[in-house]
Amino acid sequence: MGNFIFRRKDAVPGAISAPDLELVRLAIPRRVYTESHLRYAAEAVIEVYQTRQSLKGMRIVARGDSPLRHFVAHLAFVD
Repeated sequence: MGNFIFRRKDAVPGAISAPDLELVRLAIPRRVYTESHLRYAAEAVIEVYQTRQSLKGMRIVARGDSPLRHFVAHLAFVD
């Protein structure tokens, strides 16, 4: 979720700020998923890693001020 959902406390009101680095956390609850679920997730992560050079970034072009702004935000690819 990171910066896309949570605003930085030191951000200027109305400004969009981003950290230098965004990390992804993969949490797996116990006794919920089967081995086939985990294999599928692992294959997806591997595919994203292998195609990382061709993936484009996204930027926010419009957003709301509600706590659920990540559901109503409009994004565009970074050129």
